[in-house]
Amino acid sequence: MTDISVFPNSISIPVVQMLTILAVTVSLVLKFVILAPKKSESTTIATKSSLPVTTTILTTRTTTTTVPPKSTTITTTSVTTTTTSTTTITTTTTRQSGKPSEWSKTGNLNHQRRSHAACILPNEKVLVTGGFDHGVLYNGELYDPSTENWTIISSMKHARGEHTASVLTNGKVLVAGGLSGHEFLSSAELYNSSTNTWTTTSSMNIARAEHVTSVLTNGKVLVTGGADANGQWTNSAELYDPSTEIWSNTGSMNSARGAHTLSILTNGTVLVTGGHISIYALNSAELYDPSTETWTTTSNMIFGREKHTASVLRNGKVLITGGFNGISALDDVELYDPSTGIWTVVDSMNTPRFGHTASILPNGKVLVAGGAYHNALDSTELYDPSTDIWTTIGSMNDARIEHTASVLKNGKVLVTGGEYVSVILKSAELYQPLQTN
Repeated sequence: MTDISVFPNSISIPVVQMLTILAVTVSLVLKFVILAPKKSESTTIATKSSLPVTTTILTTRTTTTTVPPKSTTITTTSVTTTTTSTTTITTTTTRQSGKPSEWSKTGNLNHQRRSHAACILPNEKVLVTGGFDHGVLYNGELYDPSTENWTIISSMKHARGEHTASVLTNGKVLVAGGLSGHEFLSSAELYNSSTNTWTTTSSMNIARAEHVTSVLTNGKVLVTGGADANGQWTNSAELYDPSTEIWSNTGSMNSARGAHTLSILTNGTVLVTGGHISIYALNSAELYDPSTETWTTTSNMIFGREKHTASVLRNGKVLITGGFNGISALDDVELYDPSTGIWTVVDSMNTPRFGHTASILPNGKVLVAGGAYHNALDSTELYDPSTDIWTTIGSMNDARIEHTASVLKNGKVLVTGGEYVSVILKSAELYQPLQTN
């Protein structure tokens, strides 16, 4: 038997090595066997699919990851996307869609023109005559609402712009006066749509441009004011009788004026408002009685204005909008009550403007379009007589001043021509009220 105490060094070295090996072994067992996660346990893992996703307006996201399912089901709607897979994402997105526009382009005119005249014929076509491009126009054209196309018609006897066109009770169109180059015209002519011909009729007693005409309830045509052959503003008024084709003087207005408005009231009386004389915008108003052919003054408007609009509402009151006061464009609006002869200021337009158009829609609201503030405008707005409120609506495709607007039988409004920053337009567009309007 051997005494191990005789060999202490030979015994101690193997013991240390054995203890070291045992410690490493225990550590590995604890790490990889005892403390290792079981396959049945769940782990939440951040993957690329759970990174933030940019959406247009609003994104709400919930992410849950389960290992290891393989199946994928995707359900998609227009605004919500739900995905169930290894990563489940729920996204709700609200997008701001473009606002539907009330305005749409229609066929272009064959000729660019401004300061022209437009009227609706008995056959529902729209006749546009004369105006200016870079000269003075003889030609006219017809718009067919059913095809949205324009057709050139026979030319007038005289080239003219800043003239008037009136549809007579016999269906013919009376075109009178205007400016041709530097010449103020007294000539008048008739258009027959059934034969597409122009014939000369008797001339007015004086030449005039920037005058205003209207067909009275008795079928005669009243022409008022404007600039005469000398370029001076006149107070003269004349009547045209379609049965005799003769012009006759019918008294004189109390004030000379041009670029004014003329409205036929429900009782047949004619209201004339504003306009300018020399460099001044007028606030005066007067009434013409066709039965006596006399002029009388009525109360003055609150604001002097020219190149404004006047619209007879369903309730018989007259809405006056915008205009130019000699210094700046106006957003001021006022109502005339024929029963009292009193003017009342009402809600202002959202945009000051002059040289615009105002159209009474089938629903009784008033559409104001274009005109100018500092430059030509494409903006439009609606006036609701029942609430006395103006609402800005969609803009036209082209900004324009000195254009025309015609309310078609289908309720749409046809806007033609005009000018924008020295560019004379041949474009035309249609307004169709949205259901919300």
